[in-house]
Amino acid sequence: MTKLSKIRQTKLGKFIFAIGCLFPVGIVFLIMLLFAYVDIHEKWINDWTSSSFEMEKNTVETDFYFESAVIEDEKKVTIFGTKNRLRSDNNKPVVLQTTDGGKNWKKTEIDLDFHAASFDRIDDCVYMVGSIDSGDSAISPVYVPNGNFEKWEYVGMAESPKLGLYYLNKDESSEKMALLERNAHQEYFDERLCSSDGRTYAHNDRNWIICGDNKTKEVRILHKLGNEYRVHSRFSYKWHWGIGAVYDLEPSDFYAKADVMAGILQFQVSTFQMIHYLYYSIDGGKTWQNEKMPVFAFERLAVTEDKIVVLGFDKFYKQKRGEATILTMPIPKN
Repeated sequence: MTKLSKIRQTKLGKFIFAIGCLFPVGIVFLIMLLFAYVDIHEKWINDWTSSSFEMEKNTVETDFYFESAVIEDEKKVTIFGTKNRLRSDNNKPVVLQTTDGGKNWKKTEIDLDFHAASFDRIDDCVYMVGSIDSGDSAISPVYVPNGNFEKWEYVGMAESPKLGLYYLNKDESSEKMALLERNAHQEYFDERLCSSDGRTYAHNDRNWIICGDNKTKEVRILHKLGNEYRVHSRFSYKWHWGIGAVYDLEPSDFYAKADVMAGILQFQVSTFQMIHYLYYSIDGGKTWQNEKMPVFAFERLAVTEDKIVVLGFDKFYKQKRGEATILTMPIPKN
């Protein structure tokens, strides 16, 4: 019995010793797995792209601040901006254009002296609203492109009676007015429809707005009927297994064209992390599909006859260069 007990104690001691030696190795292995997971997780959030997209990525030599863009198709894209991000003297507007899908870009500096400028698109027309400091106030001349985006024609002076609104008198004799609405603001928007701060017009049709409701965790598509907006379509916030439920969203862009609707949505999952998705519907908003996108600093999209086109733009300020990415996805057939 004594010998058997000693044998058992010896085997038990060896087993405990072996476990003790393996424990630090196991801790190191778990730490390595954790770092690998974090790296994959971060890459998935920032870089991973759905295989449904075709992607063209090119570095752009530039020293201007991105403001807006017009996408005519996957080959012809025009980017608008200004020389400086903040108000400053001689802040000239800048146009950057590609006609070959981003392989080559032509930069044009518009010979207009502004302190700041913004670009707005209503239907097929692009408006450039300049800002010129004049004593204690500022004046806002408005220009439209004359045949192309390299030459611009003065069309009138904008007045700003409310935050986010410009009224442009295009023809003083007939008092025809163009309403340039930069964003949907609280003064003329029913707050009960959306609780999220992010609201974006469909940039090709101001009768459509995409926004979020944090209370119900819904994305909502609003359609203007008469003088008010009503909920046309809705779907739940995105959920991902490695992240959990999101708690806020900010629409980046929205496009409505007949039965095809598309929106780029930035879902916030933590204080410093957002995931980007393209949501689209081919049946007028009855059902929605989604595709994972990389995270870009600025995004614009358009719907052509047979494709959804996304422009993603990242600016490297200290290096005076940018990176333009064009994503294209065929529109699925019913």
